[in-house]
Amino acid sequence: MNMPMPEAYQYPPRQSYLPQRSSSFMPTTNLSHRRNQSNRIITIERPRPEDETKGFVPVSPDSDDENDYFTNSEPASPVTSSYPSQQSYQQQPSYQQQQQPYQQQQYQQPSYQQPLYQQPQYPPVQPQFPSYPQFPSYQPSMPSMPTQPSFVSYPSDTSFPADKQTVTHTDQPEPTEPAEPAEETVDYSFLSVLSTAFIKAVKGLENVRELWCGNEYSESFTGAEAVTILRHLLKDEYTESCYLIVANTLMRNQVFSPTQYNQRSLISNIVYNSDDTYFLDEEEHDVPTGIITILTPCYSRACREDPSGCYVNRCPHRHDAQEEIKDESEGRHSSKMINIPEGGWLVPHEAWASRIEKEVLVTIPREEIARQEIINEIIYSEEKFLSDLTILHEVIVAGIIENKVIEEPRMDEFIRKVFNNYEELLQMSSALFNDLMELQHRYDRECIPKIGEILVRHFTFFEKPFVAYSPEAQSAKYLAEIELKNNPDFAHFIESIETHKRTSRLNFWHYLLSPVTRMQRYPLLMEALLKKTPEDHEDYPYVQGSKEIIKSIASKADVAAIAIKARLSITMLRDSITFKQGEQYDLQLDDPIRHLYYRGILKRRNNAMDVTDKTDIHVFVFDHVLVLAKLRKTTAGEEYRVWRKPIHIRMLSLPPAQGTAILIYRLGPRGGDIYPFFCSTPKEKEECVKAIENAKAALHSKHGNMDAFSLNPLDDTNFRYSNTGQSTGTATKINCSVPYVSITGEHVIAIGTETGVFHKVQGSEGPVRRIIQCDSVIQLAVMEKHHILIVLTEKALRAYPLDALTAKNKAKAVDQLQVEIGSHVNFFQVGFCNNRDMLVYKVRKNTTSVFTALEPYLDLRDPVNEKHLTYRPSIFGSTRPHYLKWFKKYKDFYVGAEASNIHFLKAKVNVVCERGFEVIDPENLTVGRDIPDPEDPQFNFVTRHPEPLKPLAMYRINDKFLLCYDKFAFYVNNRNGSLVNRDPRRSPILCEWEGCPTHVLFASPYIVAIDPQFIEIRYADSGELAQIIPGENIRLAYYNGTGEKTIIHVVMNHNQKPDIQALFHLSLNNIRSHPRREKF
Repeated sequence: MNMPMPEAYQYPPRQSYLPQRSSSFMPTTNLSHRRNQSNRIITIERPRPEDETKGFVPVSPDSDDENDYFTNSEPASPVTSSYPSQQSYQQQPSYQQQQQPYQQQQYQQPSYQQPLYQQPQYPPVQPQFPSYPQFPSYQPSMPSMPTQPSFVSYPSDTSFPADKQTVTHTDQPEPTEPAEPAEETVDYSFLSVLSTAFIKAVKGLENVRELWCGNEYSESFTGAEAVTILRHLLKDEYTESCYLIVANTLMRNQVFSPTQYNQRSLISNIVYNSDDTYFLDEEEHDVPTGIITILTPCYSRACREDPSGCYVNRCPHRHDAQEEIKDESEGRHSSKMINIPEGGWLVPHEAWASRIEKEVLVTIPREEIARQEIINEIIYSEEKFLSDLTILHEVIVAGIIENKVIEEPRMDEFIRKVFNNYEELLQMSSALFNDLMELQHRYDRECIPKIGEILVRHFTFFEKPFVAYSPEAQSAKYLAEIELKNNPDFAHFIESIETHKRTSRLNFWHYLLSPVTRMQRYPLLMEALLKKTPEDHEDYPYVQGSKEIIKSIASKADVAAIAIKARLSITMLRDSITFKQGEQYDLQLDDPIRHLYYRGILKRRNNAMDVTDKTDIHVFVFDHVLVLAKLRKTTAGEEYRVWRKPIHIRMLSLPPAQGTAILIYRLGPRGGDIYPFFCSTPKEKEECVKAIENAKAALHSKHGNMDAFSLNPLDDTNFRYSNTGQSTGTATKINCSVPYVSITGEHVIAIGTETGVFHKVQGSEGPVRRIIQCDSVIQLAVMEKHHILIVLTEKALRAYPLDALTAKNKAKAVDQLQVEIGSHVNFFQVGFCNNRDMLVYKVRKNTTSVFTALEPYLDLRDPVNEKHLTYRPSIFGSTRPHYLKWFKKYKDFYVGAEASNIHFLKAKVNVVCERGFEVIDPENLTVGRDIPDPEDPQFNFVTRHPEPLKPLAMYRINDKFLLCYDKFAFYVNNRNGSLVNRDPRRSPILCEWEGCPTHVLFASPYIVAIDPQFIEIRYADSGELAQIIPGENIRLAYYNGTGEKTIIHVVMNHNQKPDIQALFHLSLNNIRSHPRREKF
């Protein structure tokens, strides 16, 4: 896990000034603090100093009012320097030597001759309790009740407490002046009362000041403002610790919440008396109810509002009791944020002014003191950040590896995705802190003249590491949460992080998100430092430069975080989408380019329409598919059960609909499907329709705004469907076609129909000419080198001389030119195999398929062979086959199954049969193999498919075979026929067809599936849908994929004249680069 530093980020070797450190660190970002007698940092108020000659301590470097920036304090005690001299720095161990091993149980104190930083010794404080008057004991006696009214009197010299005094009654009481009405008191120990008053006070803040995050959080405030409001409401009767306890009570009862910028409160669930921001929920909610016990009166009747005058241990008026309550509260919540190492910090973590002697402090301008306080925080907060990264590395990541809480195959990937490049951040923070600590030691108890140059030098290298880590932290957190749910070992390990001796009760999320919070803090620190640095100061340009650099980095991280957040929402959807039993669809939501355009709810009914299933449908419009699902709530959370088969964006259209109705049409077999829905408002309908249009446009733009194939018409005027059902002339059905070049150089098309073969010159608008009159032409082919036309009808397979057949002035009748090859032929193929041209045709016999391979040996265009054009029957009745005039027999072979097609490989032939694909070597008919192997369990998805599968085609692509069925396609290896697994997490299936294709063709780099309703074009390497060509009654007329260019002819109904058939050339456009999801 040792990640090397980038080449550009190489610092010269230096002696590190980090001694061995303790294991606990306290992350904090308070800019306002000072040290009390226990040497702890606390937040203080900002009263205006009455005597400016006294010592002062800065409160907040971000204050714009210099007069409010200081407050009176007692002069700091003189402290002698305890840091080693500059010469002794060179003798310190390196940073790596200073790091404590992960297994070490106890840290050692740094081996300095004197402590790195001595705390001043304060004399013990003896509390001075004021004296109170002693009251005589009071034991009233109950007089007997007289029959006549009388009054009870007590000696006038007896003194009673105010709440024990009684009034004498007489028969005729003396008139007295009316008493003034008592001031109404509010009992803020009731949580509802205090919450209402607090909310009202926060809303009033908008009229007197504007917070920097006010645009995003309209009712926002800082932690310091919350403490001030509570102090005002509670009449300043309690200590600051109690105010924080009350503030935490309000926050944990959802009265207010931390903003997204207040990461430490989000992590720790604690309110801080600082500039951390919080906000009220804009939605109205009922205020919580309950009793805040710390605000209730003391149960002792003799209690006085005095810091130490009550004997009750938990009296709210006793400050020591308040501190005890605070300590217990921190033990449950906030103490986990106290992270002070046993050996102390390497730099002081207290106010800079508290370390300066009074005589020196009074001579320093206030502006410079404010500036030094910010520099001080930059230095010690960097140490806290470094300590967090060190614990992340040594405790968390190392613990995961050593304890093997993640399975070994997933370990490296999990650490890479969750912890990203944290090691690079660790090295960079260490280098920065070394320079900052050296700077502070050099100017110990003095003003540091410059810090900006160091910051600029280091910030220059921050962009790549922080932009790589911060945006991905959201995804890292989600991945860790998923692992927590599914992995008990990991959950137990994460739980043990808080109890580890080095983490001081800080949880796993604090360390994982520490770089994010640090990056958010850097710009604030730079902004505060720039405010307190005069423009004519020598450090000003460096500070300004560091501010611009870090703001640019933070801005880029925010932009990247937006994309990551969108990607994370898709990932969360992926994990919550489920399917019905027996259904499974590859939605490809793992693809990093996925984009979610819209999510909403579609209703299945309106006021005038009702349906059986009244459940609302949730719609998700992605960049490639539309998903319709139903929301289900389970014990594990919410899930979306897919309602109908997901609709690819290319297969989707929106027919016009009135009002809020929306019709979703899915192009598919047998006319497709249409789903009627209703939107709640016209605006929702507009948003949904616009999202679908945007997804379609983006998908088209992604593929270069150019379709993969174009339809070029070959004939769309001559052939009509017969109205009588009987084919006559050109009123007939087109079954097949074949292109060729005539003897005159013209590009000609032969078109096979139910009434014969027609001839047409490509590009001409004239009528067609019938060259062969016969019934039901099923298949045509041309053997170009030999100029032979092969024609298959329902009754026979024949061959014709191409030039003589197409000549305008035929010297001989057609029946005198033809050569009979065979009868009862099902199909044939012409191609090139084993360095020879072949004609292979199939004849069915019982349950087997018998094939005959013929090899032509004459070029009928050669005048020398003209004598072979005329058939002369033998007078002796020869039984020699007629076709042997032009062909010689090459081989006969058979397959023990019904075959539907045949493909030529380089030296073998591939037979497509009902059980799969069989590869046959014509030179060695005893050797063959079945693909896929029916005995191989990895092909169970084929052999055990719930529906019968029909093999359609098999193509050799590079070193693999593409096997195409009528439901899907997948790859197998050429050598051993094993299944090609593209991704262990995904199905081995390359693609599932949107329709029910009758033919699948290969035209590199695409595969083309022809369904009667549309042509489906996909990338051969990824299976991604590239184009959809809709039509009606689409049929394959011709395919030749063995030449330099693939030729595909399709025929379909004319889109404007349904009674006319249109013959098209499906021509491949310029091949271009395209986004590939996966390469083999």
